[in-house]
Amino acid sequence: MLSLSLGEWVVVCVLSGLFAAVLMNIPMYVQPEGYLPAYVAAGGLTGVDPADAQTALAVAVHHVTGTAAALLYGAIVVVFAAILPTAVSLVGVPALPHLLGAVGVTLFIYYFFERVAMPRAGGSLGGRRDDIVQQWALSSFIYGTTLALVVPVFVTQL
Repeated sequence: MLSLSLGEWVVVCVLSGLFAAVLMNIPMYVQPEGYLPAYVAAGGLTGVDPADAQTALAVAVHHVTGTAAALLYGAIVVVFAAILPTAVSLVGVPALPHLLGAVGVTLFIYYFFERVAMPRAGGSLGGRRDDIVQQWALSSFIYGTTLALVVPVFVTQL
């Protein structure tokens, strides 16, 4: 089981998700397609061509999605902590549920972008679809890894 109350766990997840999403700005900007995947996500979720999506919308979608994904991670951990062995923990976070939560959220973020946001965005993407999806895969991996690393740190701060 978790060593935190449900309320504390939600706070840890929200803070960790927001931190990971903000930190993701760095690798997104240095990748070949830059921040374009955030514009694609914003366009896909709002039905606007990514070229017409406002920067504020792309940034908001990026950070809200990162925060919401961490809440999904938190729910996965709570469910798996209730049914799987929790003998091994990382500062009060059961290791196996933690790992499954981080991997599950990473795969969900990639799948949601590739299967929902990307097809709905369309518009001005031209032949860059494969490059954008590949960058999204790497970004999803970096986000999931960051989340997996920062959750135990935030847990120690409570």
